Amino acid sequence: MTTATSDPWSVNTRTIVLAAIFGAMVIALQVIGIGSIPVPNLSGAMTTLLIPVILGAIIGGPLVGMFAGLIMGVMYLILPATAAFGPITLIVPRLAFALVAWLVYRALKRDPGDTTNTIIAGAAAGAAGALTNTVTAVGIALLLGQVPISVVPAIIPQALIELVGCAIIIPLVMVAVEASLKARTA
Repeated sequence: MTTATSDPWSVNTRTIVLAAIFGAMVIALQVIGIGSIPVPNLSGAMTTLLIPVILGAIIGGPLVGMFAGLIMGVMYLILPATAAFGPITLIVPRLAFALVAWLVYRALKRDPGDTTNTIIAGAAAGAAGALTNTVTAVGIALLLGQVPISVVPAIIPQALIELVGCAIIIPLVMVAVEASLKARTA
């Protein structure tokens, strides 16, 4: 949660540390096997890696989120099931959805002490981030001829599950983060 007076595009010690933490979360989720949860659909899995990327963007700012998104894209590049899509399809959407999540949260978040506002801003940022990830990844894959348009209906259920999951999990974590920060300053 970058403060209103700080430049969200500046690189400082806090940004570097948070980028390392959220990037490590992405790696850890994938390495321990819960970064991609098997589901019976076209891709064979849904991702939980959206969560640390969106949280990184909200808590640390756009650079932190985009770094975690870059790590997510690189993780997909080294997975045999997704590597064939290449860096444009796998990395660009992950940078885009981190930026969108940060922008949405920043636009909607008004009062740091208002839990209702945190829930609304977090849910909107989670949903917008997940939707942006799906639309940009599938859109790029379609434009590059990597998948036929006939696969789009098969992707919709997975996209909805990821959207709803992020819209529920992100605000819960953000309420906890704000409560922790409030208790720390009290």
